[in-house]
Amino acid sequence: MVDIVFILSALLCLASAMTIVTRKNPVYAVIFMLPFFIGMAILFVLLSAPFMAAMQMMVYGGAILVVFLFVIMLINLRPEELQDDFNFTAYIVSALAGGFMGGLVLSFALKGISPGMASAFEHPLQAGEGQPAFGSIESLAQPLFQVHLVPFELVSILIVVALLGAVILAKKRV
Repeated sequence: MVDIVFILSALLCLASAMTIVTRKNPVYAVIFMLPFFIGMAILFVLLSAPFMAAMQMMVYGGAILVVFLFVIMLINLRPEELQDDFNFTAYIVSALAGGFMGGLVLSFALKGISPGMASAFEHPLQAGEGQPAFGSIESLAQPLFQVHLVPFELVSILIVVALLGAVILAKKRV
């Protein structure tokens, strides 16, 4: 049953990701992000990381999706700016990259997982002495606030700057 759920959520992620990049209208592309985020949350649940699944839906499915929609609506693109610029090389590069990724997935599927990966996921919720459980808040918070605090804060500043840039671009047109 877990394999069926995994395959269905992976197919949902792939289908919505393909739909996101093929939409001409950016509003529709952002709306198709929601099924992608739902599929990713299901994958996190399958990996015994319920906190990550909840954060995926609250942060990405809620906040980031709404911010993207507001930014797109603030930019207020005209229909002539949304015209389809056909670029054959972009389609060729995308097809080659997709084929490469498919080959990687196929090679991983044929080789299986290594013994180290298998032992890491045998008992994901049981922790050793002094180590937080896999998928728990502690196991995520320790590296985030001890090792990766500066990049985490820089990303938040980057998001605010991008939002301000969109507002400034929208104000120039009004």
